[in-house]
Amino acid sequence: MKRFYKYLIVIVLACSTFGLKAQSDMVFSLMPQLPYTNYFNPGIRMPYNGMFGLALSNINFSVYNSSLNADNIYSFNSQGVEVIDGAKFVNSLKEQDNYLSANFSVDLFNVGFRVKKFFFNLDWRMRFDSEFQYSKDFIGFFVMGNGHYLGADNPCDFNVGIDLTAFTEFGVGVQYDVNEHLTVGVRPKILSGIANITVNNDQTKIYTDANTYAISADVNLDIKAATIFNTDISRIGDIDKLFDSENTNEILDIKENMGLGVDFGASYIFNKHWGVAAGVYDLGYIKWRDSKVKKNSSQNVELNSGIFDEIGDVTNFKLDYSFMLDKIVDEVWGNDSLMVGDDYKTSLKTRLLLQGYYEFNPMVRLTAIGQMYSTRGTMKPAFTLAYSGEFFDFLNASLSYTLSEYTGTALGVGLGIHAGPVNCYFVADNILALTKINASPLEFATAYQTSAIRFGIAFTIGKYQRLSDRVTSEESVEQEN
Repeated sequence: MKRFYKYLIVIVLACSTFGLKAQSDMVFSLMPQLPYTNYFNPGIRMPYNGMFGLALSNINFSVYNSSLNADNIYSFNSQGVEVIDGAKFVNSLKEQDNYLSANFSVDLFNVGFRVKKFFFNLDWRMRFDSEFQYSKDFIGFFVMGNGHYLGADNPCDFNVGIDLTAFTEFGVGVQYDVNEHLTVGVRPKILSGIANITVNNDQTKIYTDANTYAISADVNLDIKAATIFNTDISRIGDIDKLFDSENTNEILDIKENMGLGVDFGASYIFNKHWGVAAGVYDLGYIKWRDSKVKKNSSQNVELNSGIFDEIGDVTNFKLDYSFMLDKIVDEVWGNDSLMVGDDYKTSLKTRLLLQGYYEFNPMVRLTAIGQMYSTRGTMKPAFTLAYSGEFFDFLNASLSYTLSEYTGTALGVGLGIHAGPVNCYFVADNILALTKINASPLEFATAYQTSAIRFGIAFTIGKYQRLSDRVTSEESVEQEN
């Protein structure tokens, strides 16, 4: 477990501060000329007769932190010099339920074609989703030291939860135009798990003797891990080998760790100005086989020495982090053997989507989007207001503002270029991060809770058809009759 927890701690204290997916990435679907308008909701009508994308057609990377903020890391000392303030930083965190997430996805292959009122779509994606949940004391123990938790009645709630999954997804989308107003769609998906680590909120408590600074721990460690790679994972410290493989073809092996998922939804156009859509995205699970597990329940661990010789080491920040991590990881969690466990399931992070728009003209469309999405067994709401427009028959632009209980606020932008059959696009969900481009790396990384980008190049077949044009044509025919 040593290297595993070292990596985790480094990520939480440093890399994570880049601020999961903001879930404001719905801006991606606000540019109607893009062939990915139905990415989250297969019931939103595809405006072309066909599309094709390969490898670089749709790439997404996003990171998010719920609690780390640059303003809470620094303070000014008596001489007016800005310094890192460990106590201020730790006290700014929530007692529990601080989150750090990172996500990556890429479309390996995507092709779609229209047959009369049907549009069929085949897509193959590779995805990596990770989420870390940690307590205030998890960070406080390493920043403040064990001297901050003296006495049997003042334990450190050293809690952490982990959900890390890499998998491939093959989807078959079917969209049907019921009439000129209503379109429905469904996308069943076959999921193939590559690797997973799941740690159910680790309720470990660390106690520090008020006289000797020696520490002991009541460990509650519940860890499950599985991988398709032919690699030897026999001890907790081997968890970092989950992705080790000399044969990259193993990534494409779909014979084990199978799962099922589905996206479905519908859209309705009232007239040339108004429209609504509703859908469900990522409803599904993966069943992991050949798992390795370790569970310690209320196991008391005694350490023979303290982490710090003097309390002054804490207040003066004379911390030997290497020594401290070795002692906590090796002696608190240990490096016990992993056991062969039963099959287990992990769920996708399901999202419920509802949106409505008013289009004054092609250059001015206003959209409101409401979302509920799951994270570690709870549902979190988000709300987005957006502007989007089409210019010169080849340019799409969007601007969005999102409020989320999970990710805070974010100002997003999008730009798409439609040049004949070639469609290029770039979407960023937090353009304000660019205002910190000249700041220190630490401040830039923690200035905002969320950062995400999506970009790609895709090819289309047939002329782009506006939704409003379809309804206008129908209304003209009805008037003539």
